[in-house]
Amino acid sequence: MEPELLERFNTWWRTGKVRDELLPTYRRHLFASIQKYVKMRQAILIYGLRRVGKSTLLFQLVSELLKETKPTNILYFSFDDKRYVLDDILYTYQRYVLQDTFENSKEKVYVFLDEVQKIDDWESKVKVVYDLYPNVKFVLSGSASIALRKAAKESLAGRIFDFVLDPLSFPEFLEMQGMDTVKIKGNPRLWQSNLLPLFDKYIKYGAFPELVNIEDEEVARRYINEDVMEKIVYKDLQESFGIADVGLLKTLADMVARNPGMIVDYASIARDLGKDQRTIANYFEYLEFGMIIMFVFNFRGSPVSSRRKLKKAYLQTPNIAFASGENITSLLPKMYENSVASVTKAKFFYRNSFEVDFVLQEGRSLIGIEVKSSGIDVGQLLKFKEKHGDKVKELLLLTDTANENTKGITVMPLWEYCLFHGQPHG
Repeated sequence: MEPELLERFNTWWRTGKVRDELLPTYRRHLFASIQKYVKMRQAILIYGLRRVGKSTLLFQLVSELLKETKPTNILYFSFDDKRYVLDDILYTYQRYVLQDTFENSKEKVYVFLDEVQKIDDWESKVKVVYDLYPNVKFVLSGSASIALRKAAKESLAGRIFDFVLDPLSFPEFLEMQGMDTVKIKGNPRLWQSNLLPLFDKYIKYGAFPELVNIEDEEVARRYINEDVMEKIVYKDLQESFGIADVGLLKTLADMVARNPGMIVDYASIARDLGKDQRTIANYFEYLEFGMIIMFVFNFRGSPVSSRRKLKKAYLQTPNIAFASGENITSLLPKMYENSVASVTKAKFFYRNSFEVDFVLQEGRSLIGIEVKSSGIDVGQLLKFKEKHGDKVKELLLLTDTANENTKGITVMPLWEYCLFHGQPHG
C-alpha cells in the first residue's frame, strides 16, 4: 500500500489536528460514555445505522487524543468505499509513519477502523494484534448489527466493549437546534408551542444529524432514500450476503416502511409475492442485520416462548417511513408508534384477546404502553392490568393530550415522553 493513501485519511500527522469540516462542535450523548473507555486496554466497537454519525464520533475521539498523544500515534482508516487488506495497512503504517514496529514501540498506538465489517475475518485479525501488542488500542465502527456484535462477542470475548449509536434522540435533535434541554425539562409544558412543530420535523426526518437544519422535505426524503436505504440494500447487504434478488429485498423494506409495526407472517408474505418462504425469512433477517428493521415479539412470559409466537417489524427510525413517499397524514399514527419502539428498544407487544402496543420488562415487573395519535382510550391497558395483576409496575398512554392520570394510567404527550427517554447504551 502507498503511504500517501494513509496520509489522505490522517491529515493530523502533518497539521496536528482533525480537519474542521470533519469535526462538528456538537457531540452525541454517547460520546461521553465511550470516552471513559478510551484509555482502557479493551477494544471499542461502535455500530449503528448508516449516516447516524459514527465516523464523526471517531474523529471527535481522535481530536481529544491529539491533546495528549503524538499525531503519528493515531491511525484512522475507512473501509467504506473499497476493500483493503488490514495487514497491508498496519504494515505500511508501522514502516513509513511510526518507523518502528508495534512490538518495539514504547508508546501507546491508537488504531481507528471505520466500517470494519468489510474486512474479511476482521475479528480474528484484530484479536491477533490485540493479543500480541498490548500497546495497540483498537477503536472500531460498523454499520451492521447482528454479525458484528456476534463476531465481537465470540472471537473477542473479554477484549472488547461494544456500543450502539442510535439515530438522534429527540433531546439531541433539540440541542443541535441550539435549545437548552435541561431548561426545557424543568417545565416542558411551558415550551409546548415551540416543541410541537420541532417534534413533527424530528419524527419525519430529524433523526439524521445532517438533516437537522434542513427545511425542504423533498431533500430530506431523497437523502434518506439514496444515502441510507439504497446504500444499505444495494451495497452493504449485497456485499455481505451476495443477495440473488435485491429487488425482493427492497420490496420487503418498502413493505415495512409503508406499514411499520406490521405482523410478519413469512408464509403469507411468500404466498402473496410468489416466493419461497425460507427466502422471505432470510431476507427479513438481512434487513435486521442492516439495521433497517427491528423485531418486536408477542409477550408470553419468557423470551423462548415469545419468539415462537407472532412478531412485528418496526423501522429503526420512523424517518424511513416518511421517506417512503406514502401519504404522511395516514402514516403518522404508525410513525408515532414506531417512535416509541425506537426510543424504548421494546422487545415485546401483547396480543391475545386484546392488544397492547409495547411491553417493557424491568426485572420481574412489567410496563404496558399504548400509543394513540389522538384521544384517550385506556381500555386495553386496563385489561393488561387485570391479566397480569401485581406484575404490572406502570401503565402509560402516549397521545397528543396534556398530562393527566386516568384510572391509575399515566396519560402523557408523546413528544414529552420522547423528551425524557432514549439514553445512550452499550
